[in-house]
Formats: sequence, C-alpha cells, structure tokens
Amino acid sequence: MTDTDEDMVLCGRGLDKWYGAKHERRQVLFGVDVDVRAGECLAVIGGSGSGKTTLTRVLLGLESADGGSVEYCGEPVRGDVARKLRMQSGLVFQSPFDSLDPRWRIGRSIGEPLRMHHPDWPRERVAERVAEVLEMVSLDPETYLNRFPVDLSGGQAQRAAIARAIVDGPKVLLADEPMSAIDVAARVRILESFEAIRNAEPDMAIIMVSHDLGVVQHIADRILACMTAAWPRPARLPRCWAIRRTSTPSDWCRPPRCRCRSACLIRARHTVSHIRGASLFYNDLTDCVSVDIVGYMVS
Repeated sequence: MTDTDEDMVLCGRGLDKWYGAKHERRQVLFGVDVDVRAGECLAVIGGSGSGKTTLTRVLLGLESADGGSVEYCGEPVRGDVARKLRMQSGLVFQSPFDSLDPRWRIGRSIGEPLRMHHPDWPRERVAERVAEVLEMVSLDPETYLNRFPVDLSGGQAQRAAIARAIVDGPKVLLADEPMSAIDVAARVRILESFEAIRNAEPDMAIIMVSHDLGVVQHIADRILACMTAAWPRPARLPRCWAIRRTSTPSDWCRPPRCRCRSACLIRARHTVSHIRGASLFYNDLTDCVSVDIVGYMVS
C-alpha cells in the first residue's frame, strides 16, 4: 500500500444515481470519480439541483448508488463498514436549529454523541471535551453551556452545531451548506472555526458543500464543481464547460476530449484568487460563476 492509499479516507468510482420512476426517471450523477484524503478539505460546489448533496450522501453511505462503488479506508461501504463510517462521521446541516434540540441546553446537546458512543466515560470527562470543542469554535463554555438554542444567534447556533459534529473526533466531517442561512458577518467566524478545527484535528477530512465559491476558496484544498447544462437537452444531461485563458462567457467551449458528464475536479490551493491564466465557468439555468484555477482533471 502506498502513502497515497494510506491517506485515502473515501474513494468513489463511477458513481451513478437516478431518481424518479418510469418516464419521470432522471439521472443525477453520471459516472463520478471522487477521492477524499485524510487532513484535506474538499469543497463541492454547484448550482441548485446539480447533485452536490446527492453525491455527498452517497459517499457517506446515507444513500445507495445505482452504479459504481464507494470505499471507506480501502473497504467497500456496506454492512459493518457502512455502520463504522456512520459512527466516524460528523454532519453539519444548513439550519443549525434543526440540529439542536430546543428543549436541551447547549452543553447537553453537544455532549450527547459522547454519552451514546462512550457510555463508560465519567461526567467530568464528557464536560471537559464539550468545553474543549466550544472553545475551538470560539464560544465561551461558561457563557454558552447552559443556554438554550433559542438564546443564540444564527451564527452562534451554527458554531454550536459544528462543535456537536466534531465532539467525538470523526474521521470525516460533512458540512452541507453550513453558511447559506447565516449573515455575512457571522460567516467569517464560522470560517475561522473550520480553520481552528483543521489545526486541532490535522487528520480529519472535511467535505464542504456550497453554491458560493467565495465561501469555500479560503479553506478548500481541492474543489469539485458540479454543473448542469445551460439549455434544455434530452434527459437534462449535465455538461462540463471549458477552462480557457479567457474571462468572457462568449468564449465558452467544451474541454478537449471531455468525457465528464457530471463534474470537474479542480486542483486548487487554500486560496485560488491569486492564480492567473485560466477560468472555469459552470452553469445552472440561472447561475454563472467564474473561478481562477491552476488546472483541471475530468473525471
């Protein structure tokens, strides 16, 4: 086994996914290949309906793929491996108030995964870990432990939800549009929380789903862009748009030898704003985004 294989946490190959029945049946994922390695942040971006959430749910075993395979630490995701993956995954959802029980104080909600997975832990150890993750997301334990979710702002509640997701030290953290329902000022604190998590847990893999490249470009190591065709076509097949030395939509074209029908993998650094010479355009029916990149690899 190579060093790269040892670092691989999740590996998806040839992933297909269909929804609907009979004449309403449509394909959402088209032979997608994706890797998630330990210690990296993979951002999945795209417009509404482009398959971002479906792809991540398939990767974490929350939905089954109609084609292809998913491996977790080198083992197929099924049976005991699927249960192990769910135990070692943390989820952050779009609405923090849907993740936190309104009847429970914040300290109890954050400590719940520890009480479930480690019933032999003494109360003091659980409280110590809860305080540790609250500080990691810039929430003072003395101030917030005994508050209810209704007493928190949207940004504070989302940071508490992030603390709950990481309290048991998961190998994989999935953040599904964690900042789309948060105001701009609070997004900065949440981004800082994710950076603090990466520093404190260097082996944790993070998958961040977003429709906003400006949010993820400051934290992502790699970006997976899901795209949908810009005009009606049979079966609404997704399509890759070109990467060219241009910044005008009129110069869009398909990449040479493009075999990708669902997504392009963009190799990026922690920020891509300083890179020059190429632009990626991806279209949903209403959205157009341009991002500077170093290169691309068609999956």
